[in-house]
Amino acid sequence: MLSLTTWQRDLLQQLISTGEPIDTSAYGQHLHLTLRQVRYGLREIESWLSRRQVELVSTPRLGLQVICTPEQRQRLLAELSSQTKFQLILTPEQRQQLLTLSLLVACEPLTLQQLQEDLVVSRMTVLKDLDAIGPWLSTFYLEVARRTHRGCWVEGEEFSRRQALAALLWGDVPLAPPLMSVQPGKGIFFALAQDSALLRIVNEVNALIRGWDFGTAQQHIAKAEAELGVRFTDEAITLMTLALALQLQRVATGQHVGWKTEALRWVEAQVAWPVIAAMGASIWPHLPESARTAETAALALQFLSAARDEPWSQKFGADPTFHNLIKKLMESIALAYALPELAHDQMLYDGLDGLIMPAYVRQRFNLWLPRRASGDSYTERYMVERAIATRVADEVALATGVPLPPEAQDDLVLLLRAAVIRAQPEHTRHILVVCPSGMATTQLLVARLKMRFLHLGTYEVLPVREVSAEKIATADLLITTVPLDLPQAQAIDVIQVHPLLKPEDIAALTQWLSLNEVRRPEIETNLIKTSTC
Repeated sequence: MLSLTTWQRDLLQQLISTGEPIDTSAYGQHLHLTLRQVRYGLREIESWLSRRQVELVSTPRLGLQVICTPEQRQRLLAELSSQTKFQLILTPEQRQQLLTLSLLVACEPLTLQQLQEDLVVSRMTVLKDLDAIGPWLSTFYLEVARRTHRGCWVEGEEFSRRQALAALLWGDVPLAPPLMSVQPGKGIFFALAQDSALLRIVNEVNALIRGWDFGTAQQHIAKAEAELGVRFTDEAITLMTLALALQLQRVATGQHVGWKTEALRWVEAQVAWPVIAAMGASIWPHLPESARTAETAALALQFLSAARDEPWSQKFGADPTFHNLIKKLMESIALAYALPELAHDQMLYDGLDGLIMPAYVRQRFNLWLPRRASGDSYTERYMVERAIATRVADEVALATGVPLPPEAQDDLVLLLRAAVIRAQPEHTRHILVVCPSGMATTQLLVARLKMRFLHLGTYEVLPVREVSAEKIATADLLITTVPLDLPQAQAIDVIQVHPLLKPEDIAALTQWLSLNEVRRPEIETNLIKTSTC
């Protein structure tokens, strides 16, 4: 019987299910297959179909299409689903990700012979893959060690190993496309899970991933968040859950972190330490005290470096050193903008507090953070904010000895722009608010808008049925909680938000204000003056 590869099977299922033409060259690019590989694979697909009296038709500029009756379609899909003898052919990137994960979790060296058998490749291919993963591991201060008659293993500190594991499982790897990713509230998605029985190393990785206890980790994180009186971002919760799930598994296998005395004492001196220490004692009650303290410190770093939607409660406020630094930074920002009120802007303080301390922790302890696409904060529109952010970053580095990473400076640019928008004189803007969820929800939404955007304008609440061309003509912005079908001729900006005004809604409104603000020429002038002092 003709044996298909897994990608041929998946393409066949898509062709048969949709009945529509598929651009196979684009499909091959998505799977990182060469044109030659795609053409060779299509010959086998065509042969497989012809044996079942089904035709594969190629249409210029459209692609391939399977021509069959509904009965044939149902029979073909059933046959593909029931077959188990497929070939799982891994790309070099997939092999290298699986190899990296295997080495990171291994408690003893893996021999080249063992890796050859697990991956079903030659010895030379294994050696090339080991060379390929070395540069990525080095970014976490890890390296692949190889010894004749012993095998290969990863050398480096346990905490660094966990950082590399988190990045790999998150999918933050240069070996695209990533095989693994983290789904909030669900755990790790493994792209090869359905074919795990076809290859030993895939089966081992799939079993390992299923063994990480995301449910328990999430419960611990949620409890600590409540006790600390803080609200972390959704991504931060997912990152902390991943870190704790990895930590639970590593500790269970006898792998422990170690800290220098100075670093450990700094973590223990933080105001939130008692709550996190109690959490560590409940998670690892049977560990020796020194090991439990070290693991709790590793857990504490995740909380101290996490992004927040809301500030810490007062009893777990900023470290006095950082509090004084932030107040000094606000005075510098107020001077640069010639806006004295910025020195007392509580939202700016909360933003800086939620940015500088986590960034400091990440930099000092080499914590991994997912890469993100850069926005437009490097454009000319943000030139003033970028200059002030650079100056603020220099002050932070001078005061702490730790530089602000680029992503923190990007966030700082946005914080500065939002603060300036809030401080600007009120401009007469007419805002239409459409919220069909009832009076209570509408009032809550408007109250949140007024609290967050004091100078946004005046608000007029409308039911959906009263949204007319006449009303739109008098407005500057339309905020709605439901999709609206407006004529294209209606020239008005529309922003759809959640009734509770979530962080992404606030970001969208801030962006709109940024694009529609009136710049103050004296800001640029004052920036030049203070830069030459």
